Amino acid sequence: METTEVVVIGGGPGGYVAARRLGALGVETVLVERAHLGGTCLNEGCIPTKALYAATAPLGRKEALARMGVALSPEVDLDRMRGWLGEVVAKLRTGIAGLLSSAKVEVLPGEGSLAGPGRVRVRTADGEREIRARAVVLATGSAPIALPGLPFDGERVWSSSDALWLPRIPERLVVVGGGVIGLELATVYRRLGSEVAVVEALDRLLPGVGLSRRGESVLRRSLASQGIEVRLGARAERLTSDGIVIRSGDKEEEVPAEAVLVAVGRRPTPNGLGLETVGVRVERGFVVTDSRFAAAPGVYAIGDLRGGWLLAHKASHEGLLVADGIAAELGRAPRPAETREPAIPQAIFTQPEVGLVGVPVDEAAPRGLKTARFPLAALGRAWAEGEPEGHVQLVADGDGRLLGAEIVGSHASDLVAEAALAIEAGLRAEDLAATVHAHPTFAEGLWEAALSLLGRPLHSA
Repeated sequence: METTEVVVIGGGPGGYVAARRLGALGVETVLVERAHLGGTCLNEGCIPTKALYAATAPLGRKEALARMGVALSPEVDLDRMRGWLGEVVAKLRTGIAGLLSSAKVEVLPGEGSLAGPGRVRVRTADGEREIRARAVVLATGSAPIALPGLPFDGERVWSSSDALWLPRIPERLVVVGGGVIGLELATVYRRLGSEVAVVEALDRLLPGVGLSRRGESVLRRSLASQGIEVRLGARAERLTSDGIVIRSGDKEEEVPAEAVLVAVGRRPTPNGLGLETVGVRVERGFVVTDSRFAAAPGVYAIGDLRGGWLLAHKASHEGLLVADGIAAELGRAPRPAETREPAIPQAIFTQPEVGLVGVPVDEAAPRGLKTARFPLAALGRAWAEGEPEGHVQLVADGDGRLLGAEIVGSHASDLVAEAALAIEAGLRAEDLAATVHAHPTFAEGLWEAALSLLGRPLHSA
């Protein structure tokens, strides 16, 4: 039987980061991946989505540019766009492989599962191998959720993975699900020329992410101005020859659609990992772990598999933490300090973008916290770019310590990092207000919001 110190099952943003860190610390590590390095995020998630968002960005700014005196008459070449996406993904995969090689991590293509304490079975193209290890890290991610009446077929009913590789530009696309993935892809396909309708079963967009009602209202107005139809409180029932049937209360209605994108969320797939062989518990589909990611003696779980925010950067952060902990157990590194739950930022690539971190704005008042808001309509850079929609909102405690932020507007996905740093470092509104921000930039919105929180607004009432 082969032996190593650590086996990592899953080469996504949690798994490859953990393996890379372990290798860098001198821990003998084998990484088992059944498909491609980079996992869902790189191959059929974060990177392709944002690449398409960037590629279609000029299409989303046609009206703003026209007001500036610049007329665009773009042509979309799907074959070249697919090719470009493939180049981006391949380049990043190669980069990950190089990082793992430099850390002396063995990458083993195959499907891994637990075969008992300290044992991993790997099914490869050449047969089956068994590896004995002192620790095993499970980082197998998640998969799109299918709906009973709308099974994925890649032709008329798409998963997010199908949609990202641009099968075609449908004349009319219905997106089932008004969450992050659904709205991001609705934005991209609308820019590409599809008529888009978003169907969401709940009474609001982006449910569960902590966006305020004010922020949602801004987003809904923007989606409408882009020509994206939003149907809230409507449940997708079944496929028809011409579209789908949706139900609102007791009323059924057929909505025409050439293609249907089902984007109602993701869930981990722990089945087949052999969890029962080592006594790992699963609750509501997620692997149960302690604060150091241990699911059983010598077995750890990170990323989507253990729940919480299903975000690539959270998985990567946990990959680093679990690697440091295992290396300490093996005597290769100092024992890491106890960690608290970090401030996990969210970046949502709609138009306008949305950035969220910490305590949601709408939860502030019930908890006795303070909020302040700065509208981007009062920001010079926003007008200069023709994108004055949105705001920056901050949440702080009675001492002014920053606890949350909501940014709706251009560049929100980048700006949220400053807010996350401020929260993680325990900074106060006074600290943010005392930091000189370059002019003219969107980052000034955070500075202005901090001034408002202190009761001394500058460019807003």
